[in-house]
Amino acid sequence: MNQRQCKARVNPFTNPDPYRRLMLKYHLVTYNTQEYAAKSFMCVFFTRFCGVGCPFCFFKSAPVRNAITVADQFNEDGINRFVEFCNQANLGYILISGGGEPLTQKRAVLRTIAEVETNRIVLVTSGNWALNKDAARRYLAEIDSAIKVRKTPCKVTVRVSVSTGHAIKLGIIPACNLIQLFESEYSDHPYLKFQIHGFEDDPMFPKVLAHFPGHELNYNRGSRASDDEVVIKVIPQKIHVKLPSGYGFIVGISKIFGSDLRPNLHKIERLYNTIKIFERDLEESEDNNSAVLFNTNGDKGLDWSMNYNGNICLWQNQVNDNQWNIYEDSFPTVLNETFRDPITLSYIENGCKYREKIVAEVSPRAVFRLKSISLRDYSGTVVFEEEKTRLYYAIRVLQDFFKAGRVKQNQLDELPEEIRLLIIGSAEMAKELYHKAVYTIIDQYKRRDFHSVEWRDLLELIKLGHYDLTLEQIQEALAYYNARTDLKKYETIDEVEHETGEAVQKRLTDRLMYMKPTAFELQQSQPAGTP
Repeated sequence: MNQRQCKARVNPFTNPDPYRRLMLKYHLVTYNTQEYAAKSFMCVFFTRFCGVGCPFCFFKSAPVRNAITVADQFNEDGINRFVEFCNQANLGYILISGGGEPLTQKRAVLRTIAEVETNRIVLVTSGNWALNKDAARRYLAEIDSAIKVRKTPCKVTVRVSVSTGHAIKLGIIPACNLIQLFESEYSDHPYLKFQIHGFEDDPMFPKVLAHFPGHELNYNRGSRASDDEVVIKVIPQKIHVKLPSGYGFIVGISKIFGSDLRPNLHKIERLYNTIKIFERDLEESEDNNSAVLFNTNGDKGLDWSMNYNGNICLWQNQVNDNQWNIYEDSFPTVLNETFRDPITLSYIENGCKYREKIVAEVSPRAVFRLKSISLRDYSGTVVFEEEKTRLYYAIRVLQDFFKAGRVKQNQLDELPEEIRLLIIGSAEMAKELYHKAVYTIIDQYKRRDFHSVEWRDLLELIKLGHYDLTLEQIQEALAYYNARTDLKKYETIDEVEHETGEAVQKRLTDRLMYMKPTAFELQQSQPAGTP
């Protein structure tokens, strides 16, 4: 970078958010969505609520305690918009998952089966609705009826999870009931299928099979096994079960993640296994790029993720300063804006290793935090939580796009000089300005309206080592909080307690995956979805 460029008058990293918003205003990089127009994937959470309470649950999903809002589960408008979105997305595979227990949302489930154009639908469930065999029989009959009214063929799989965690409240009765029902009533059904989802080193799957003597097991060994014939969705371990009657079904065995919204980053040795599992899954199951779905013919589609509040993004590729939501954004808008944002475009094209490498140039802690929390759905929001890091990454990927000749000069010229010089400059200059700028997560929070409980949660995360802060900056945060709060005050960061219970878990979840504010305002007067 020349002398003139080094003397840019303003350091953008001292006030990063306005510069990031300016970048989003313009169409800076060329892209081609048609490169990813093959069959795509959709994972949807219809609700945040579940009464099973598995200890290892990614989302620590709780039962319904208070009034349900549109931020908690789909309402009727959300179901309508979901169906419309899916029918424009060229889907080959829909995973109805959680989040909460999806099969409590019967209307949403049955409408998806009946109305969405796709080759495959998988219903992920704890099976709590199958504790009573007659109730399970009735629900399966409704699923069968929905399949029969479809315009195009679609395989629908009921995939029940079996583990020691699920067994605390459910035992193995749901799985046994469903196996018996599928064996006796749906063994020859061309479209309605059954699967079990088990977990590595968990003893419950063998306990289920013990109720079906004479069964045979065939293990899929060697190359990675896919769960589908059209698109590649890897099952870490695939087992074919055959009963004496001749009826057979598949068991998929997957990893148990050590997900935690509040890991202690000071205890590195305790996080090693969590990080190892997270990295292994991305490599083995996602080819280090969770946003792209490969079809079996080699073509590329997209891997969509839709939250129970209507937020929609490519999996592990959400950035909270550029949210999209089906209650107000159409499929063409979401598709094009996802590609237009340099941050999300870079992940589509280059995957997680590229993202981690660039972020680690200035904030190895952000990458460490991402892997330690180990919540795959929240990866983008976790690693880009800090505005300063987010801007650095945006500049660095634009530098790479500029070198590749893909930055539009007329759009680049619209940006302020201090940003233009960084985009056409060197990584070293961007890194130098980043480290010179004094702007932290504390400054970021100070620009919001003060809420005691939000700051209390922030202080706990600071105590746990989630951010790069000096001792002076930590004391600054404590002083700011103590001067304004009506809650307990703290002299030192070590005094901040570890709060337990559903309330703090919900706050920490919503902190990362809050509903797009304008969509919430649009919908909050509408009733929430009902089963």
